[in-house]
Amino acid sequence: MIRALGLHWIIVFLMLGLAPLSAPAAAAPARESLEYQISLGPWDDVARVHLTLTETAPGRYLAEFAGAAQGMWKLLSRWLPERYQTEMVYQDGRLKPLVYREEFINKGQHVVKEYRFDYERQRLTFWRQADDGQKVKKWEVPLKEPVYDLLSLFYNVRLGVLGPLPGGSSLRVAVLPAPEPREMVFRIGENTSQGRKVMLNFRQPEAATADQYYIYLNGDRVPTLAWTRVTFFGKLTGQLLNPGGVKKEGLVALPPAPGPVLGVRR
Repeated sequence: MIRALGLHWIIVFLMLGLAPLSAPAAAAPARESLEYQISLGPWDDVARVHLTLTETAPGRYLAEFAGAAQGMWKLLSRWLPERYQTEMVYQDGRLKPLVYREEFINKGQHVVKEYRFDYERQRLTFWRQADDGQKVKKWEVPLKEPVYDLLSLFYNVRLGVLGPLPGGSSLRVAVLPAPEPREMVFRIGENTSQGRKVMLNFRQPEAATADQYYIYLNGDRVPTLAWTRVTFFGKLTGQLLNPGGVKKEGLVALPPAPGPVLGVRR
């Protein structure tokens, strides 16, 4: 269950607007750290998740999304910590992903998935490791830029790389293949008292229909409230607990990205 809910929620957060993983500079202070409270159906505060951005070297950044269950949910064996990481470099006016990782528990196994971006060879490779086994390359496809993992998409939106978000518009964004090409479809709604309303349609591989997510963004394009429906459980909701933690200027200590909108079809 945690795998399905965790993957749903990471998608929700990447909006417009766990054996240890190798972190290039884990001790470096975060440039931004956001905390969200997750509720599920009638249960409040079933999990807490943190979304952080760290500068690991000049022009290089590490984004991480990690969460763990709270209260009684810790007693369920499947509710174990999950972690998602992206190593990025600021280049060509945007944050380009270098390595994207997912870490989770699946059927009792600790699994690490890794997507490696080779811009020189123009190849994208997918690797998988279970427990203490070797990492195995599962597939390799041409790297058709720009393509975003979920974390690099979130921060590039924050930087304005994907352009303005006028109400009534739609965006189609290329995301990680599986290995066939995939895209997210964003429909930008009106401004409300809770923020800019956005609906996201995204179809998981082999799913018959697309999932729908509803998000409210503040003026800095940060989700303050988001929700979706989960079969058998009802409404899955996330709420930003520390809006004061949003870094309004100099998120990556760089000027606004110049040039055309990248990776978007309207």
